[in-house]
Amino acid sequence: MEPLSTALLLVHPFLALLLVMWLVRQHGWRKGGGTLKGEARKEALAEHVRSGERLLLATVGLVMVAILARAAAGYIEEGRITAMLLPTNLHGWTGPLGLWVLWTTVRQGRQALAAMEAKESIVASRTRHGRAADLMLILVGVHAFLGFLYTFAVLS
Repeated sequence: MEPLSTALLLVHPFLALLLVMWLVRQHGWRKGGGTLKGEARKEALAEHVRSGERLLLATVGLVMVAILARAAAGYIEEGRITAMLLPTNLHGWTGPLGLWVLWTTVRQGRQALAAMEAKESIVASRTRHGRAADLMLILVGVHAFLGFLYTFAVLS
């Protein structure tokens, strides 16, 4: 593989590492958010919501970086941007799945927030939001491990 192709393909894992750390910090709200009271909780919740929305946008950007890197590597290696575009391993297929789970997590969070603002019961939507976040963290762990293994294939 050409050095430029390798460099392009390695941009995704470096950015993904930052995103994983952000996601773990965001998930930490499940423990820390319940201990806050009053105005401090309102401020922390508002930051959690803003961070979750930004995390979704950053994840879409990260997926786009991965797709563009594969397209560029395909063009460099074989002269066609579609040559390496389709995933060839489980890591490549779990990325879009993870994006869908993150979108579902954010959507459930929005529903919980809307119910809270309307003074309705938030138990069901908050539970779904939390479980989707747990699933997301598990999927990110699997995806990151597969990506770690795939990095060795790119480097060899």
